[in-house]
Amino acid sequence: MVMTALRNGASGGILKFFLMGLLVMATGGLVFMDMGGFFRGGITSTDVATVGKQTISITDFDRTVRGRLSRLGMTPQQAYELGYTKELLDNEIRTSLMLQKAADEGVRISHEQVAENIGKILAPMAAPGQKKSEVLQQLLLNQGMSEQQLANSIRSEMAVNLLDNAVQSGFIEASKALVYDMARYADETRDIEYVLFKNADYKGIVTPDDAALKTFYESVKEAYATPELRKSVIVLIDAEALKNSIAISDEEIREVYDDNVDQYKVEEMRNIEQAIISDKDKADAIIEKIEAGETLEAAVKAVTGNITDYLPTAAVKKGAVIEAIREDLFAAKKGALIGPVETPLGYQIVKVKAISPAKTLSYEDVKNNIQAELLEARILDAQYATADAVEDYLASGQDVGAITESLDVKTQMMPLTSMYGINEDGQPTFDAFGADAQNLSQSLFELNEGEASSMFEMEDGRLAAVYVSEIQPKAYKAYEDVKDELEKRWIQDQKRLENKAQLEAMIKDGGDLKAIAGKASLSVENYSKLKRNTENLEAPLTPQLIDAVFAAKPNTNIIVDMTEGAAIVKVTATQMPKEPSEDALKISKSALLQSQQSEAYQLYLNLLNQDYGVRVNDKLLDSVYGAVVE
Repeated sequence: MVMTALRNGASGGILKFFLMGLLVMATGGLVFMDMGGFFRGGITSTDVATVGKQTISITDFDRTVRGRLSRLGMTPQQAYELGYTKELLDNEIRTSLMLQKAADEGVRISHEQVAENIGKILAPMAAPGQKKSEVLQQLLLNQGMSEQQLANSIRSEMAVNLLDNAVQSGFIEASKALVYDMARYADETRDIEYVLFKNADYKGIVTPDDAALKTFYESVKEAYATPELRKSVIVLIDAEALKNSIAISDEEIREVYDDNVDQYKVEEMRNIEQAIISDKDKADAIIEKIEAGETLEAAVKAVTGNITDYLPTAAVKKGAVIEAIREDLFAAKKGALIGPVETPLGYQIVKVKAISPAKTLSYEDVKNNIQAELLEARILDAQYATADAVEDYLASGQDVGAITESLDVKTQMMPLTSMYGINEDGQPTFDAFGADAQNLSQSLFELNEGEASSMFEMEDGRLAAVYVSEIQPKAYKAYEDVKDELEKRWIQDQKRLENKAQLEAMIKDGGDLKAIAGKASLSVENYSKLKRNTENLEAPLTPQLIDAVFAAKPNTNIIVDMTEGAAIVKVTATQMPKEPSEDALKISKSALLQSQQSEAYQLYLNLLNQDYGVRVNDKLLDSVYGAVVE
């Protein structure tokens, strides 16, 4: 029962987080940095952070973390090690700081602005032909939110965005002179000449002796390594296999019903249709048409020209209704018309279509549901009882191959696998386990030979353990087996080094590039109008050439690595345009503006941090998400 509740709770949290991700208009992108070391200090509670007068509990934060990670296929521990958990917390802190500042500055968002924004958010979420009102109703039901809660959430995010924009709006334009100069800089082009000396053409390399090759082998030994491989057995406990051995009697079901009869009480419901209108005059006009005998839907269409603002009949509980109309709605009789009432969403008109009085569901109504819950609980209990037995069995050192004869489990033999989850054929070993593949691979390499992991619950509800049946340690190919290949590599490396050394000697003496090329019986190649942002250079030119050329002094010989060797390169001409291109101006202006706004925003957050105070419970973060030490 407990595991079921936890699993259901986690799933619900992820769903809510995902849906709110579609709704919330957080700016994102900007990571709240550790400004001046403020993220230090001792919090000794279950709060992961305190931000001014607000706290962020580990429970709420963990729900956010796991919601994000469920879509990335990453474990909380991996996210913590990579710093992603810290980024998520930084964003929560940033939002909290901005909300508190917005409240202190008296930032207020009107009902009309909230309603308009909700409309914009819902528009892209609607399927073809689906009404915006239907999307809103579905969203509220899925969220388990009232209209008031949704409006408050949107209002908070709008307040934060207003403050964000106010901070950054001080820089509506970058310095025109700076934009101009940067655009000219970006548009600069250079002409070059070069002579390519291919490594393969270098003469005079001797065959290495055995001692040199052995020394070389030690320096590149890792290239000839066979990684550590491990063979495993996956022990599985399947709920479906346990189901047939469990029976639930009518007496047990009845006892649960009698002991928990209060849980089967259904509160009063109202079946309502409604309209949410942004304009008061139009709302009044709709009321007049209804009183004249038209339906709510027809009245909305007649006044507004569409039925976008009409919400079809739906059942609602009292607690899910916006506070402004809650009491009137649940005091009204069938057929009553309420409104227009001004609410955070607009002017609301409600028609009571039917009333479902409060009642207690009968035993027959809930019998099957109780049976299903009891069966699920018994299956879970059986799973975990079997899991305990499996762990005892594996810990005792008994033959894992015979475990299926003693316990009601299945085993799956897995081939030799690397720490990256790849078998000897280059295929993923644990792909059949879906989202759990990474956990299985990681567990495999945390154990010694003959050891087994603890049982853990997989995404599909099965319990599993990893048993290491064999370890093949990392090995290296013998020197004699790779000697011929080593000799080829050694000669290639020596040619590359000696080739570049001869070029360095050539440019020491200066000289004309054509004369240098003539002595080597090579030709001088040209490339005109090379730009800083030139892409897709053809061989033998490389991206490194651009950096070298634009850092070089004109008419000076430099050495640049090429795809086939090295080249002596000379910048023969530079062209700095008097007038930059329109594209360069746009790019330069945008880049400078973003840089200035980002810097201003960061400084503002720094000040808020000092004004309100931020402390992070690093010990709690480490204990929850850090590596487990056994």
